[in-house]
Amino acid sequence: NAFGNYFDILKEVSYSPMMAEMLSYVDSKSSSTVFEESGIHSFPDENYAREVMQLFSVGVSMLNIDGTHQVDDEGNPKPTYDNLDIQNFARAWTGFTRQEMRGNFEALETEWLNRMDPMKIEANWRDPFPKMDLHLGFVGDKKPLCVDLPDKQFLRGGAKYRLLGSSKRPELQDQPSSWNVNALKVTVLESQSQLKNALSGLQPEITLESNLDCTNNECDLDNVRLVQVQANPPIYYEYVRPECVELAFYDSSKKISTRYNHGAPYKSMC
Repeated sequence: NAFGNYFDILKEVSYSPMMAEMLSYVDSKSSSTVFEESGIHSFPDENYAREVMQLFSVGVSMLNIDGTHQVDDEGNPKPTYDNLDIQNFARAWTGFTRQEMRGNFEALETEWLNRMDPMKIEANWRDPFPKMDLHLGFVGDKKPLCVDLPDKQFLRGGAKYRLLGSSKRPELQDQPSSWNVNALKVTVLESQSQLKNALSGLQPEITLESNLDCTNNECDLDNVRLVQVQANPPIYYEYVRPECVELAFYDSSKKISTRYNHGAPYKSMC
């Protein structure tokens, strides 16, 4: 990253399993996840949330443009952040975990861990709630709302697809291990489909260069997850939805929970 930018360097460092072990945020889970799993009230690990600001980025004191400290009325340096900011940002570092082991690199015989590949994010461990930044905004403020994405986004220019080969397990979407992969909804593209034609090159990653027209069953879909472009052997692509924000709280919301129906073991929604 010598010729990149500091954001790229910081991202690489943050996804490093060695850094996550050193600053203890590897396998950090949200408070809700820990409570659901064990009934224990706990907080996410705060170590990296503190160090990434203190050592790697903004520092502990606010600075003027010439590098001198900004001071308050009593002449004390103004702090860049406080402990509430650290607790808040700690929630953003939940869900990071190591990749599965693979060949072609050495590992300790007593610790069969992947310390080479960038970490992945376990979606079920992530804190799902809004996270404020240091300027009273929210992480994700510059991203569109998911509900505002254009209709048939999967057919519009810029839509991305990743080749899965004959595997039907999505790699970039939340996929609980308990789900039956063979039961996932797959959109089988017809021979006259413009999308099928665009994916026919079987490249590892394909980005649509322009908007495409829908064909038959595609016109009835709001979104897709997996598309099949070939039957024998079966070849699948995973649609990569653009980054967007899901609102955690909104007007006129309704709470949905599960309950036992008159003591029966079957649950119903209320």
